Amino acid sequence: MRSITFPRLQRSLGVLVLIALVLVGCKGKQTGTVSGKVTFKGKPLTSGEVQFINPEKGAGSSGQLDSSGNYTLAGQLEAGKYKVYIQPPTPEQLPPGKVSTRPPFDVPPKFQDPSQTPISKDVKVGPNDIPIEID
Repeated sequence: MRSITFPRLQRSLGVLVLIALVLVGCKGKQTGTVSGKVTFKGKPLTSGEVQFINPEKGAGSSGQLDSSGNYTLAGQLEAGKYKVYIQPPTPEQLPPGKVSTRPPFDVPPKFQDPSQTPISKDVKVGPNDIPIEID
């Protein structure tokens, strides 16, 4: 009869753990990347930040708008339906006595609030080009 030594048992358990991790990894969450363009009254929105949030999953991501109205969300999102809202630009930190030249931000308040926004978008697995139009 052959006995199993402790190092051999450790090695066998290590192999089983590795196989389990690989199997779990193969059934991981289905995710997608998101980018697009935001327009407000037909023109590119050039300041602020786009927010995607899924309250049910407790997940979300954001992306800064560029001078052409384009955005790319940071990281990946799990596939599903997301509420979309726009945050105004963060005022820059200035020394005392200096006045900030904050860019105009005329987006109606309902589009700035995650509980009121009428915009929702589906994120699919893989790359997503999601334009956002605000009237």
